[in-house]
Amino acid sequence: MNVSLRQAIKIHARALKNRAGRKSPLLARARAEDLKGQGDLEGFRVWTMVGEQAELLLAEGGFVEHTRAH
Repeated sequence: MNVSLRQAIKIHARALKNRAGRKSPLLARARAEDLKGQGDLEGFRVWTMVGEQAELLLAEGGFVEHTRAH
């Protein structure tokens, strides 16, 4: 099965949103900056798009902050 870059970005953004919630765009941008610092401009571009997609997912609503029962 081939996954396009656009599909991969959406998959990563959805997974990050589910894992990190409202922090997901910030975490994606931090990853992008880290990659940029390593000279990986393609990685920077992709993770910047992941952050943008995560923002869109959060803006679509229906976001529920998960809490763990202790």
